[in-house]
Amino acid sequence: MEKNVSLQRRIAEKDGVREGARSRQHKIAPAKAKSKKAQQSLETRDRLLDAAEELFAHFGLYGVTVRNIAEHAGVDSALIHYYFGTKRGMFDAVFARRAEAINAARLLSMDDYEEQVGTAITVEGALRAFLHPILENDRQADAGWRNFSALVALANNTKEWGGEMMSRYFDSVIHRLIDLLRKAMPDAKPVDLYWSYQMLSGSLMVIQASTGRIELLSNGECRSDDVDAFSDRLVEYAAAGFRALCQPDRT
Repeated sequence: MEKNVSLQRRIAEKDGVREGARSRQHKIAPAKAKSKKAQQSLETRDRLLDAAEELFAHFGLYGVTVRNIAEHAGVDSALIHYYFGTKRGMFDAVFARRAEAINAARLLSMDDYEEQVGTAITVEGALRAFLHPILENDRQADAGWRNFSALVALANNTKEWGGEMMSRYFDSVIHRLIDLLRKAMPDAKPVDLYWSYQMLSGSLMVIQASTGRIELLSNGECRSDDVDAFSDRLVEYAAAGFRALCQPDRT
């Protein structure tokens, strides 16, 4: 928990430094407090995004209409066109909202890990740094985060647009993980690293989809929301798979 808060604080501090630099460069006067109308507009937009996120998570992109979202948010459907243009534009905005935040947290977590250990990078350490912000969000059991996780799983299983969307939002973070893993296993072939990551991604998506499958399979002994139960197991399982596939003498 404390590490997650620290990451969020550091991200905010970095963003503040960048914003301050831009303001000085362009000699921008201090911003005035948002007007009541502007604040209401932001709140309406967020309410629409929350409503859309929930509905898309449960029924998918094609199972939800603009009217469904407007009714769920308690606003006129014309506002969706005003803020997002189309239903697909709204879906992209829903996806981007949390993707940008979790990407920043993961990149910072991996940077911190490499800074702490120097050249002593391990497969387990790299995977823990990559997964930590995701697992901390899972641990909070926030409904919005759960809905977003379901959307990511949906994108991963949608041939028409899922691959492009996942690449657009997540490739930079995945390449950072691959970079760390190359330092832990310098003799690993790129193809083995990419296949190993694909299998890690599949495992994570199944867990986060929270379909109730593991609960039924285990007769209730396992729960997909039990982060303490699966987090270390996921890291150990994935690390063993990476090492098995990436060893240079594998035939």
